[in-house]
Amino acid sequence: MSEPMVSAGEAARRLGVAPATIQRWADRGLLQTERTAGGHRRIPVTELRRLIASCRGAAPCAALDAWLEALLSGDANKVKAALIASRETATSWAETADHVAAALAELGRRWECGACAICEEHAASEALRRAAASCSSEMRVSPSAPCAALLTVEGERHTLGLSLAELVLAEAGWRSVWIGEGPPAADLSTLAGRLKPDLIVCAASSASKRAAIASYQAALTRLAQQSGTRLMLAGSGAWTEADAGTRVFTFNDLRAALGS
Repeated sequence: MSEPMVSAGEAARRLGVAPATIQRWADRGLLQTERTAGGHRRIPVTELRRLIASCRGAAPCAALDAWLEALLSGDANKVKAALIASRETATSWAETADHVAAALAELGRRWECGACAICEEHAASEALRRAAASCSSEMRVSPSAPCAALLTVEGERHTLGLSLAELVLAEAGWRSVWIGEGPPAADLSTLAGRLKPDLIVCAASSASKRAAIASYQAALTRLAQQSGTRLMLAGSGAWTEADAGTRVFTFNDLRAALGS
């Protein structure tokens, strides 16, 4: 069954932006689109949900600027302090993670337009990874707690979302096993057999090709059905809707799904 699509004009109406903005996002690779036989753009409904969710979870401008300042410092200690301060005023780590995700998206936009150097973006990413890992390690989780395996699709190197997901999982009482970049699809059954996770959280960004995501999703679906392992599909990648696996767009979605 094909994924539901909408026209560029309908997408613009639902998002409250000009049609030209949809075209600009698509041209920059920020929005997944497909072309009809007649050459017209069509946007998957899942892409609209992702964008709407990211706008819903965005931090206010002042908070966004503060996050950008901390990230661009490249100082893991400063980023960790910002994470802890945010969590003290937020309702959950999921809320903090969604604010950080909004800042990362803005950082990516600045890099695309040349306002941020690649070395600054790399330093910011590494500082956040180290800070999030440090915060996660300080949360005590029972050795007998349910286990979640965190990985991306094969070939996907954007793993920062998994670092933030680990915070959400730890707060919910889950142990995390960090896999990072996903193994080949043929090795997934070995991973599940050895680790025996209760949950697999797999992320994909818009940088991963649709065909590669679909192939990996098929392997994950077979694994989930055979082993009874819960599956969550995260990130901005072009996941398709399926019976196996819960699609999560934000960290608050992840938090809610863990409780379901």
